Amino acid sequence: MHLSTFGLLALGAASVDAFRDTSPFFLASTSEVLANSANIKTSASLFEELSSSLSACPSEYYVVVNQPGVHSSDFSSRKSAPRLGAKMLGKDKSIRSKMSVNEVTGLLEVKQIKDLLEVKCQAQTTVIDGSSGSYPSYFESGPRVIDIEFPMLSLGSDRANQLSDNDGLISDIIDRIPSSSKYTLLYVTTPREFPETDSIVYESEDAYQDSVRMELKRDYSSYSSYSSASDSSNRNTSLFDEYQYFTPGIFMGLMASFLCLIILYIAISAVSSLQVPYAAFEKDTSSAAQKKQQ
Repeated sequence: MHLSTFGLLALGAASVDAFRDTSPFFLASTSEVLANSANIKTSASLFEELSSSLSACPSEYYVVVNQPGVHSSDFSSRKSAPRLGAKMLGKDKSIRSKMSVNEVTGLLEVKQIKDLLEVKCQAQTTVIDGSSGSYPSYFESGPRVIDIEFPMLSLGSDRANQLSDNDGLISDIIDRIPSSSKYTLLYVTTPREFPETDSIVYESEDAYQDSVRMELKRDYSSYSSYSSASDSSNRNTSLFDEYQYFTPGIFMGLMASFLCLIILYIAISAVSSLQVPYAAFEKDTSSAAQKKQQ
């Protein structure tokens, strides 16, 4: 696979902001490790692939780097991590296998990788605090896991310098590994936090209000999201979903009126069906009727 020298992430550097909740992963090894680069992978599928490759214990040393707060855009420049870039771009001739995933969805746990190596390869673990900048002058013979824990990258202007300094520390630690031993570098990251997505809060500029500033903070983003959600729901629902037109009282009144109308109809129909001849209202003048009257 050809990797461009203008960036460490040649598979997707043009769309660095396509996924905000993802982070890259890199693997470089002086051993033959079966690994396939990709633009995007889930953390579960990536760990499954790593488990299959690392279970064979291809190296004596495993440098597992945990760098939180990273986005693929941080590696779009060669100056961000030049030593790691040299390994991934084929400039380090000792590297025989490499793998890069631009966007890893979900969190790839470093502990899972260390537990896998400790169980499958019987490796011992050496933990190095990257923030202190101190590390052993030599490492005991392998199999061994060198766990480098870095703090989360800052969101300020020194972000690139901090990443470059961490890259230099990783390179110095790898130089402490005996040259006759093989190593595998696993660079694990977690997603970056974007400040523009944080909640906008109200803060008073008056000095005397500092003591009550926390009480004046309001989350306008949640309010706007609630308003937009409410407007969207109002547009998607009908009036019959919002209002109740037939209450139980109205329904019972309509039923009673309907029964009264039925009774009135039957009564009118019965009265109108009566048939009386007109002769019934005339006086009978026959001789028989006169005799009955007498």
